[in-house]
Amino acid sequence: MNTQLDIFGGNAINQQNPLVDRRVGFIGKFKNRAALVRKVKEFGASPKSKDGLTRDTQILVMGNEIKQEILNRLLCYEHDGWKPLKISEVELENIFKGHCSGYETPTVPIKQISIDMSYYNWIPPVYSAENEGEDEDTGIRCSSPLTYGECNPISGMEIYVPNRPNADMTVIRQLIGNLGGYANTEYFDETNVVMLSAETLRLLEQGIKDDVIMRIEKTYNESSANFFNIQFTSEPDFIAWVKKRMEKYPDESTLSLLAQYEKS
Repeated sequence: MNTQLDIFGGNAINQQNPLVDRRVGFIGKFKNRAALVRKVKEFGASPKSKDGLTRDTQILVMGNEIKQEILNRLLCYEHDGWKPLKISEVELENIFKGHCSGYETPTVPIKQISIDMSYYNWIPPVYSAENEGEDEDTGIRCSSPLTYGECNPISGMEIYVPNRPNADMTVIRQLIGNLGGYANTEYFDETNVVMLSAETLRLLEQGIKDDVIMRIEKTYNESSANFFNIQFTSEPDFIAWVKKRMEKYPDESTLSLLAQYEKS
């Protein structure tokens, strides 16, 4: 078995330890951060500079008194599917001593979202984009679900409107077009809004993912996109808003489409 010498303790350490070739970040305060950084380098890791958190961080060592802004950025990264293994300084010391079980991570950082109601109700925490470096992150995320009001929230938006079994979705897509949105039959990287049916949303509230939700997950997880900056809405909420809008801003075409929708 290949070994390397732990010069701090004199113990033989298996080179196949969980730090080898991993991006290791440090956030918060530590008694001697510089010594920890040196040691993870000796164990074959690539410690991050600055505040220690980027999307490709695979192992994140959590110190004391972590700034809320950094925690907010971590929450956004996790929402986008970038989820480092979070460990304490004590756990890192255990790894140094050869207790490596349970700290394994993929060789290459993996982006993986799993949609539940927290995504539908997402309210993003705020953080500054300063010193983001290679991440090129604006620090801006959209709240979800879509908020309807006096303004038109769908104008100029790319909206994924999934097909429903035994339903003609042409009318609702025409309604979206009448109000300045772009209705699409597929989810893709430029999608801004996902319009869920009442049934898909009902199942999601019960913790059940239908084909629509699984298709969104698969498409995003396999894409090159770094952000899941998606707003959600439901078909019933959209229709209720259109009806209310027509009371104040009626137009013959949209009213005709609403009547067709009610009959379908």
